[in-house]
Amino acid sequence: MEFTLFNELSEQFGYLSMFLFSWLLFFGLPLPNELAAAFSGMMSTDPSYNTVIAFTSTYLGLISSASAAYGIGRLLGPKIEHLIKKSKLHTKWDRGISFINRFGGWAIALSFFVPGVRWVMPYIAGVTKQRFWQFCLFAYPAAFIWAMIYFQIGRAFPLIYPDIIENLKYIVPASAVLLGTVLFFSQARKRTIKQKENGSL
Repeated sequence: MEFTLFNELSEQFGYLSMFLFSWLLFFGLPLPNELAAAFSGMMSTDPSYNTVIAFTSTYLGLISSASAAYGIGRLLGPKIEHLIKKSKLHTKWDRGISFINRFGGWAIALSFFVPGVRWVMPYIAGVTKQRFWQFCLFAYPAAFIWAMIYFQIGRAFPLIYPDIIENLKYIVPASAVLLGTVLFFSQARKRTIKQKENGSL
């Protein structure tokens, strides 16, 4: 189903379709962002497409959809939270809240590498009144790295990229959480050392 839709969009809209792929999940369609980004990469192997423009279209679609979700969360606040908690997405919401409580601002960046949490985190950042510049500081670079990884998978392995993504489903999130845990304890250790130094003065 995903590839039929992707092919239809790409035939009709070209570069614009690569932008639109990143919005599919935002509109509630159950399509993996990883496949959408990799499909754009695969399309860029066609000589009629410019690789830089293709990637830029994909990246701009990703950050604009995340920013829109942040804005909705910020404007509607409790209404969005209440709506999501009453839906089937409530477990993802709870995971996202736990994630941001544990890792702070870094949760926004790490969420791009964790399926499910990636979709809900921009709303959480908006609802919890994270500043927009702070959201951008963590979200935009992470989105660039995430998009680059899957875009390049599509370019390098145009025939088998769905299988590769399926195998990466657990490796990438686990690596992201491991990195976040290391950062969390590293910052906690620095705070402890600083408090001890201040206490000894």
